[in-house]
Amino acid sequence: MNNIKNITIALCEGPHDTAFLYRILKTRCFKSFKDSLTDLPIVVRDFIISKNKMVEYNKLKIDSLKNDFVPYQIMYKNEKLILLYSLGGDKDNKDDDKNKRLIILKHFFENIKSQVEDNLNYGDSWVSENKEQEAYYYNFLFFYDADNDKNEKINIINSYLKKMDIDEELNHNQIIEKDGYSIGAYIFSNENGTGALEDILFELMKKDNEVIFNKAEEYYKRYLDLNRTQRLVTECVEGVPNDKRKDRKQKDEKKSIICIAGQLQKKGKANTVIIEDSDYLNLKKIKSSSQLQDIANLFDR
Repeated sequence: MNNIKNITIALCEGPHDTAFLYRILKTRCFKSFKDSLTDLPIVVRDFIISKNKMVEYNKLKIDSLKNDFVPYQIMYKNEKLILLYSLGGDKDNKDDDKNKRLIILKHFFENIKSQVEDNLNYGDSWVSENKEQEAYYYNFLFFYDADNDKNEKINIINSYLKKMDIDEELNHNQIIEKDGYSIGAYIFSNENGTGALEDILFELMKKDNEVIFNKAEEYYKRYLDLNRTQRLVTECVEGVPNDKRKDRKQKDEKKSIICIAGQLQKKGKANTVIIEDSDYLNLKKIKSSSQLQDIANLFDR
């Protein structure tokens, strides 16, 4: 990793997004980083280590032993390193000190050479390890689902730019270049400017697999019982166990159909693995999709 000069930080909502971007980046010959923390650039390695050291593990609940500051995937090619973060939905913590996206942004912004107040304060955190006083170039990319309003997500992204004292505003599929870094945005949506990543994925994965997906859709529609989508838990009251439904009813037709079809290839696996490994999404489809090429080009621009 001594030759890395360009670091991209991709801030995504969920693991489906990062799995999707992983699949696209593989078609651009990026590799998955599988080595130890010590092999990463200092600015990345020390950030991950520091966030782990700050966690008081003895006070954590056993089901929360995770670290949101470890990227879901780390990809690299030649002089480029890409960190794919899965940070949850768009309802970020209102407390800036606990806002995961803002914490990550601030860390890397503080290591942009043009943002350092004392230009003589080079420091190992932002200087390339192979050439003294050569700073990394950073790229920050926001990825969101449009859901019901693409503009609302653009406004969320621009609120982060304001917090980082950036005067300009971003639009969908746009990159702003600055001294030492660039920052961009992409909103997953259908042709109507609403929807989510699955609207893009579903049509691509169904293409050339219409029989399988049509049968999966038929199965879904025939057997879906909305009342059974609530979580079932067994609780004991005065020593007597009973089953009880909890949480809200929920459904997502496209996610479910992708999962049903995916089980024919990736038994027992979640949609993240189906997106990453199944042949419903392949090199030919990715290269022939103008929308996916737009996304891939964001990492090159």
